[in-house]
Amino acid sequence: MKKKTSYLILSIIIVLGVALDLITKVIFANYFENNLDNIIVIPNFFEFTFVKNTGAAYGMFGDSTVMLTIVSILFIIAFFVYDYFNHKNEIWYILGLSFVISGAIGNLIDRIFLGYVRDFIAIKIFSFVFNIADLLITLGVIFIVIHLIKTFITERKESKDDSKQGKSRE
Repeated sequence: MKKKTSYLILSIIIVLGVALDLITKVIFANYFENNLDNIIVIPNFFEFTFVKNTGAAYGMFGDSTVMLTIVSILFIIAFFVYDYFNHKNEIWYILGLSFVISGAIGNLIDRIFLGYVRDFIAIKIFSFVFNIADLLITLGVIFIVIHLIKTFITERKESKDDSKQGKSRE
């Protein structure tokens, strides 16, 4: 895959991820503005509810909107700078990076314009409420870890192959 193509894919995924996050937040915020009842999908396990989260993903670091806004901006910039110097044309890397960035941007938009992040997905066994942006960030981190593991295995295999070739030449 060419670098230009991978940047196009990365950009499309970021735009779609941010759009999906913001659209779902608006839908659920509008629903819960007029309805107080949670939407129970699977009793005692999965439901939709509405929470104004002033913390980070999954409610961590509550009442830290300003600090989290600054950290989010720096985080997004750092990812773009890292990618500029270390871009990989590998699907797990592209998916991971684009998911993390789109999730960070989605929540950043909420923090800047609302002062909180709109969360609406509740998995009862974990006792926290999250949104599509949080899910994208989590999946993105998993994809980046998969990329790093694949890279480590490939480099280790190549290193062993190189040392075998070096010994066979002697």
